[in-house]
Order: sequence, then structure tokens, then C-alpha cells
Amino acid sequence: MFKEIKRKITLFNTLILVVFMFVFILLLGFLVKWSLNLTGEIYLTNVGKEIIENNGESDPPQVNSVDSVHDKVGYQFILWDSSHTVKSMKVNDRNLIMSGYELVIQENQASQFNTMVSDDVEYRVYTLSYSKDSNDYVLQIFQQITTEKSMVAYIIFFLLLIGVGSIVVLIPLSYFLAGKSLQPIKETFEDQKKFIANASHELRTPLTVIQTNVEVLKLKEDEQIKDNMKWLNNIGSESETMAKLISDLLLLAQAENQSLSVEKELFDLSSLCHQMVVLMTELANEKEIELGENITPDIHYRGDEERLKQAVRILVDNAIKYTPIGGKVQLCITQGKRNIVIAVKDTGVGLTEEEKAKVFSRFYRVDDARNRETGGYGLGLNIADYIVKKHGGKIKIESVPNEGSTFSILLPRTNIKQDTKKNNHNNYRIDSFL
Repeated sequence: MFKEIKRKITLFNTLILVVFMFVFILLLGFLVKWSLNLTGEIYLTNVGKEIIENNGESDPPQVNSVDSVHDKVGYQFILWDSSHTVKSMKVNDRNLIMSGYELVIQENQASQFNTMVSDDVEYRVYTLSYSKDSNDYVLQIFQQITTEKSMVAYIIFFLLLIGVGSIVVLIPLSYFLAGKSLQPIKETFEDQKKFIANASHELRTPLTVIQTNVEVLKLKEDEQIKDNMKWLNNIGSESETMAKLISDLLLLAQAENQSLSVEKELFDLSSLCHQMVVLMTELANEKEIELGENITPDIHYRGDEERLKQAVRILVDNAIKYTPIGGKVQLCITQGKRNIVIAVKDTGVGLTEEEKAKVFSRFYRVDDARNRETGGYGLGLNIADYIVKKHGGKIKIESVPNEGSTFSILLPRTNIKQDTKKNNHNNYRIDSFL
């Protein structure tokens, strides 16, 4: 699929390039031709003035040409009197006399520019009628324009040659760049396919357990509920697993649509972190991991308490998952001049530089086998990162493979004059929050 998309993008870019170069060459050719024609007319106009001032001599003074190209090509002229007799001329091609005569007979305008062909040579002709010493004259100045057309043709030819060469070079380059631009989309697509497969597997398992336990309960319809608590607990546990996965998917969908609301109220962030340690202690004990805390008391923050609690829980849960038996996890919170820092330190497996760059990517899991055992979906850190960014903060990672990691939430401090906590109606005045 992606190869076909790359091919179409390359074809589209090539077509755009061809059209652009075609229009560019035509426009440039037109401008060159127009410029040469304009300078040629100016040149012949100046020549005409010099010839008239020189009384029609066959070899007038050197003309200050506008363009050296026209000066090198030169000119020829014929001066006719009122009876259409040649008074003076400078002609190399004798056929020009007859062609000029026919043109004089036909022309009625005082002065104008024309083109004509004589002996397969095309000329630009400037015809000027004037009166001098009570006599009427018609001056015709000829300049061959074959050189001009050759110049335009050569310019267009070289531009086409350069254009073809550019297309030959740019087609593989465009194909390569198309692949690079599609790489993030391809990775996301592959991650989504992988996630759908994993999520389907995870959802199929609790559904199977729920269906099995329901069937067992149907066979025990005569028994009391208390005698079947085991089956009911199984159904409840698997339902919670499904609810968590669906909740994470809904949160990501809201984040994707920029519709996730964050309510900001003042709350005790230190207390929240302490409650999180108490809440996660049992899980840590089951894995024989020491969960400790180093919490600076009375740190208050204005934000969405439930969302930040979710983010902290994700980091602590993630640290416990990736810390081996007998390891340590510590939750710390400190307050600096600019930021409030919530750090989760562990003595787990650590992360490589490559893993650190991808760990917040949606659906990314460092260890698939470990996540299958613990029920992870590769969504937690992505959700935590989004929540923290919604509060104007960021998550910083410090990690050494096989030694441990520290995930630090950096929340910006805000100016707070006075706020009332809803739980106990106590007023807190916190100055110098910057």
C-alpha cells in the first residue's frame, strides 16, 4: 500500500515539476524574445534619427546601440523620396530594394515596425516618413532577426536540456523524500495495527472469562449468590480490565480531537503524591518491591487534580512494572523557583537512547512480553505526557540501561493570590508563585 502511495506522490511531484518547468521555459522564452524585439526597435529608432541628422548619407556615424547584439548584427537602409526613387541606401541584399519598394507602396502610416522575408532571411523593418527642406521622404531600415530567433531557440533548448536532467535527478530524489515523509505515517499505521491486534486479544480474554463465568452461574441458578462469589468476582475483575482499556481509548480519542477538558483548581499536590504511595504500596509489595517517598509537604498547585493523579499513577505503575523483584521505587516532589518537580525513580531495566525517543509514542511498548504479563497496552506514558502538556509542563527522562530510570514531571508554577479549598473551606494565600 505504501509503495503505491510513494509511487503516486512521486508521479504527482514529477507532473508538477514538468508543468512548472514548461510554463517557466515558455515564460522565459517569451520574455527573452520580447526583450530582444524591444531593444531591436529602440536600436533601429536611434539609427533612423542618426541617418536623418546625417542627411541620408550611406555611412552615418556610429550609433550608440542599446544592445551590443543588435550592433554586431548591423543594419541596412533605403531612403526614398516622394516619387519613390532611391535617394540614398546601404544595402547588401539587392532583393531588399524590391521588397522595400513594395512595402513603401503599401504603407500609409507615418512610421511603424514590420517583419518581412527576403531570400529566406527574416528582417525587422522600421519605416519612417518625414519631411525636410519642403521634401517628403520615407526611410526604411532593415535588420535581420535570424540571430535573435537562434538565441531564443538556443536558450529554450538549453533550458529543456537542464529541465530533463533535473527531472531525471529529481524523480529518484522525490521517491526517496516521499518515503521519508510517509515514514511517520507508516510507523503510526503499523503501531495502530499492532495495537488493534493486542487490544483485540486483551478484550477477547476478559470477554471469554465473563462468558464462561456467566455460563457457570446459569448452571447454579438454584444456589445462593454468596456461594458463587468466586464467579462474580471474576466477572467484576475482567469487566474492570475492559473498562480501563475502553477508558484509555476514549481519552486518546478526546486528545486527538482536542476535546479533552482540564479543570484547574487549587489542591494539595503533596497530599496527592502521598495518597498515591499509599495506594500503590500493596501492588509494590506483591512484587517484593520497596516503594518509598520523599515528599516536600504543603506544595499546592492549580490544575486538574484527577488528571494529574492519573499521570502520577501511570508513572509509578510503570516504574513498578519495569523494576525487578527486590528493587526500589521512590516518589519525590520538590518545589523550585520556576517549576514543581514530581520525580519517580526506580532501579529497573532502564532505557536506551532509542527507547527514550520513542517511549511517549502512542502504542509503543519497550517490552511486549512484560506488558502482556502485566496487562499494559502501550498507552499509559502517551496519556501521561498529554496530561502534563495540557498543564503547560513536560516529562523529562533520565535513564541508564540496567541501572534504572527517573521520570520527572515539570509543572510550571503560577501566581496565586488567594483560593478556597472546597474540602475544608480553609483559605490559602501563596505568594511568590512564579
